[in-house]
Amino acid sequence: MISVCIATHNAEKYIVEQLDSILSQLSEKDEVVISDDGSTDATISLIQSLHDNRIRILQYVQRLDYGKKYLSSYYYATANFYNALRNAQGDIIFISDQDDRWREDKVSISLSYLREYDIVCSNFSVIDQDGKLVQDVFWEEGYFDDLNLLQILKYLPFRGCCLAFKRNVLENAMPFPDTLFLHDCWIGLNAVFSHYRYKFIDEPLLLYRRHGNNVSSLESPNSIFFKISYRFKLLSQILRLRLRRLFG
Repeated sequence: MISVCIATHNAEKYIVEQLDSILSQLSEKDEVVISDDGSTDATISLIQSLHDNRIRILQYVQRLDYGKKYLSSYYYATANFYNALRNAQGDIIFISDQDDRWREDKVSISLSYLREYDIVCSNFSVIDQDGKLVQDVFWEEGYFDDLNLLQILKYLPFRGCCLAFKRNVLENAMPFPDTLFLHDCWIGLNAVFSHYRYKFIDEPLLLYRRHGNNVSSLESPNSIFFKISYRFKLLSQILRLRLRRLFG
């Protein structure tokens, strides 16, 4: 069973197009788990209008107030994704943004790699807000081949909308820390530290939509100090999780 996990917030502009590209690749036994963080537009009614019983909509209310924090939208999105992920029932989990479009063979190609690997991260193409192709391939072929641990920490190459993984990878990353900043890096780094098999797929398997309201950006605007300090924070959170498992 496949679970596709989506976090939505005021997603009315692109959510139907995204869901159409996903649902066409799923079987009747699969599911799409949508956690909605208080949308005030037509997001929910548009999703319901598809009348697809594979879709589960979860209403989510933020427990923590990040309103005055720098980059608060990342914290909100991570908490919202966590709500979807912890309710997923599948043996294989895909993460999806609310405003992209999947290539028609994204699921089949990802599943072929997951026969050998535990977690995969694909390349992607870039489109604009109108769906026009801007960049055919984002990462050069072999860009993430043979990375060592220090290089993985440097690049943090696990991009959520490109990820698919087995259930044991998800369980290994649970529970998320309350102040987690990036859910995709957390899942990927926990997998690396736990020696799960991972693969970066050169082929672009989705169309990443770049527009004025993206939560995540293609190029990080953060300072070197922020990037270094956040990596240390991620490492400390991973260490605390592992120690808690060892000593209860």
